[in-house]
Amino acid sequence: MSTVNVKDTNPIVDAEPQLPKLEGCEAVMHAIWPVRYRKRATAGSGELYIKTTLRNLLFYIVFLVILCIIVYGMVGLINFHFSNGMLSLFVDQEVNGKTFRNGFVTHNDVWDYLTGPLLDGLHFETWYDLSNTTENNIGFIFYQNKILGRPRLLQVRVKDNSCPLSDQVKPIISNCIGEFNTKSENKSPFGKALMGIYENDTTYDAWVYSLDPQGTGGYSGLAGTYPPNGFMINLGLYKSESLEILEDLKMNKWIDEFTRAIIIDFTVYNGNVNLFNQLRLVIEFPPTGGMLNTWTVRTSKLLRYVSTFDYVVAACEGLFVLFIIYYTIEELMDLRLNKLKYFKDVYNVMDLFILGLSYTTIGFSIYRTIQVNNLLDELLTKKSEFQNFDTLTFCQELFNQASAVVIFFAWIKIFKYISLNKTLDQLNSTLRKSAKDIMYFCIIFFIILFAYAALGYVLFGETLADYQNFFKTLFTLFRIILGDFDFQSLRANFPYLGPIYFMSFVFIGFFILLNMFMAIINQSYTEVKEEMAAQQPEFMLSDYLKLNYSRVVEKLNLRRDRILDIQEVLKSDEVSSKDELEFNLWRKQLKKKGYADMEIESLFSRYDKDCDRKLNEVEKIKLVKDIARARNNISEEYKNFKQTRDTKIKKDAFEVGDDVIEENDENEPRQMTRDDFDYVVGRIDRMELSVASIISKIDRLFGHLENMEIEKMKKRQEIARLLKEQTNSPDMDQNINDLITN
Repeated sequence: MSTVNVKDTNPIVDAEPQLPKLEGCEAVMHAIWPVRYRKRATAGSGELYIKTTLRNLLFYIVFLVILCIIVYGMVGLINFHFSNGMLSLFVDQEVNGKTFRNGFVTHNDVWDYLTGPLLDGLHFETWYDLSNTTENNIGFIFYQNKILGRPRLLQVRVKDNSCPLSDQVKPIISNCIGEFNTKSENKSPFGKALMGIYENDTTYDAWVYSLDPQGTGGYSGLAGTYPPNGFMINLGLYKSESLEILEDLKMNKWIDEFTRAIIIDFTVYNGNVNLFNQLRLVIEFPPTGGMLNTWTVRTSKLLRYVSTFDYVVAACEGLFVLFIIYYTIEELMDLRLNKLKYFKDVYNVMDLFILGLSYTTIGFSIYRTIQVNNLLDELLTKKSEFQNFDTLTFCQELFNQASAVVIFFAWIKIFKYISLNKTLDQLNSTLRKSAKDIMYFCIIFFIILFAYAALGYVLFGETLADYQNFFKTLFTLFRIILGDFDFQSLRANFPYLGPIYFMSFVFIGFFILLNMFMAIINQSYTEVKEEMAAQQPEFMLSDYLKLNYSRVVEKLNLRRDRILDIQEVLKSDEVSSKDELEFNLWRKQLKKKGYADMEIESLFSRYDKDCDRKLNEVEKIKLVKDIARARNNISEEYKNFKQTRDTKIKKDAFEVGDDVIEENDENEPRQMTRDDFDYVVGRIDRMELSVASIISKIDRLFGHLENMEIEKMKKRQEIARLLKEQTNSPDMDQNINDLITN
C-alpha cells in the first residue's frame, strides 16, 4: 500500500527547516540582536522573519524619531526669520537705485553703501519718533540683536606690475595690476601710513598690514579666495564714530585700483531665541573693473542647553549614542555571520555609511562643545575688538550638514523594510532590477550632457549669465530638461546658433533620452510583476496579521464556548431543579462536554468555600452570576477587537485593496466575511495535515500487517512441506509436536 503525501500551499503553515538552537551567551546575544532573522533565507520561518522585521522596524522608527528631534531641534522657522531679517537690512536696502544684492558699478556706489545702509543697519540709535534710545540699547540691531564686539572692515590688495604685459602694448599701458594670489598680495603700508601718521590715529590700522589674531581660514568670493590677514579697521560703538572713520578712509582714498576685495564681518546674538548670527559681506574688485558682491549668513545655536526643550534634545542625544552603539554591534555580528556576503547587500553598505556619518556628527558635536567653551568666554570679554566667530559657526555648519546627510539616508533606509508588503516590494525590486540598465543609460546621458555643456559654455559663456561657466551650463541644461529655460534671451543674443542648440538638445535630451529612461523602468516593472506572479507566494505582512488575528479570534471563541458549555450545564433540568449542586453531578455533566478532571475540579473548588463537595444556593448563585458576567465581558472584548481591527485595516498602509465587511445585526442571518473564510481555510489546512499524519500511520500499520501475513504464509508453506516429507516417517507425531513447539 502506498503512502499519501500532502503538500501544504498555505503560507500560514510554515514547513521550513528550523535553525539550530543557541545556548548560553550566544543565545542572549541573538535575542538582543536577532541578526539571523534579518534575511528570509536565514530566518528558518516566514513568520519569524516577519516578526523580527516588524520588531526591527518599530525599533528603527524610535531611532528615527530621536534623530529627527535632534536635527530639527537645531533648525527651525525662527532661524529663517533671523537670517532673512539680517539680509533684508544689509543686502536688500536700496541706495541711489542700487542694492548690495544687485551689485555696484563704481567706487562711489561702495562708499554710498558703507556710509548709508551699512551704518543705518548697524546703529539703531533713534526710535521711529526720532527720540534717542537709552545707553543700554546702544549696539543693538533691530533693538533686539546685540553686536558682539565691533564690526570690522578688511581690505586685500595686490602689488603694482603683478602681471606680465606684452611689449606691443607697453607704449600705451604703463602698469599691469593682475588678479589676487599669494604672490601678488601687497603687504606694504600705503596712503596715510606713508605720510607719517602715528598709532594714536583712529584709522592707523586701516593703512598697515595686520595679521588676524584668531587665525581663521580665510574668505571666499566669486573671483577668488582671500587670506584672513590684510588692512583692517574696526568701526565705532556709535554711529558718529563709525561715520567719522569711513569719511576719513574715503577722503584719503583707502579704496583704489590696487584693491581686490573688501570684507565686512560682524556677529550678533539674540538672547530672546538664543541664536548667534554671523554676517559676512564681500565686495570684490576684479581686474576687469566693476564689482562682484557676495554674502554669507550663518545662524547657529552655539549655546546648546538653555531651555527645557534643549535638555530634551540632550537626552535624545544620549539615546542616539546608545542606538548607534546598538546598531554597531548588530552590524558587526551580521558581518561575522555572513562574512564577505555582507557587502553584497546595498542596505548593509548604507548601514555602514549611516554609522560612519553618525560617529562623524558625534565627533563634530564634541569638538564644537569644547571649542565653544574655550573660545566663547574669551570672545565675549573683548567688547571693544572684533570678535571672529567664524571657527565656531563653521563647526556648527559642518555639524548641521553632516546631520542632514545622516537623516537623509536614515529616511531612505526605510526602503529596507517595505519588502513586508508585496506591492511595495515590487517597486523595490523594480529599482534593483533596472539598476544595471540605468547605469548604462546614465553613461550615455552624461556623455551627451557634457558635450552640450562644453558647446554651450564656449558659444554663449561670454554673453549669457546662464552659461558663464561650465558647471552653471550643466545646471542650465538640467533646467531645460525640466521645462525651465530662457529661450528669448538665447535667441535675442544668438539668433541662429541659439535656436539650433536649444532645439537639438530638447529633441535628444527630452524626446529620446527621457523616454528611453521611462522605457527601462517600465520594462523592469513588467518583468518583476511576471516573476512575482510565477513565484510561490511568500509569507507576507498581510499573512502575518491574518494569522495573529485568527489566533486571537480562536482564543476568544474557545473562551466563549467554554462559558456557554458551563451555562448549558447550569440550565439543565438535572442541575437547575436542585438547590445544591453536588460535585459528582457537576463532574458527570462536564465530562459529557469533554472537559478534563483537573479543569472540573479547579472551577468547582473555586466556589466551594466550605469544602463539602457541594455548592449551596449562595455559592451556586455566585457561580451563575460570574459565568454571566464573564460571557458579557468576552462578548464586549470580541466586539471591541473586531472594531479595532477593522479600523486598523482601513488605515493600514501595508494592506492594499482589502475590503472591510461590517458585521450584520444579530437578528439577520450571518454571512461569512473574508476573515472568517481565511480562518476556516487555515483550520482546514491544519486538519488536512493532521489527517495526512494519521493516514501515514495507518499506511505503516497496514504495511506491518502485510509483513505479518507474509510471514504466516511462509510458515504455513513450511508446515505443509514438512508434513508431506514426514508422512511416511515412523515418528511423525513427535516431529509434528516439535514443529508446533518451534
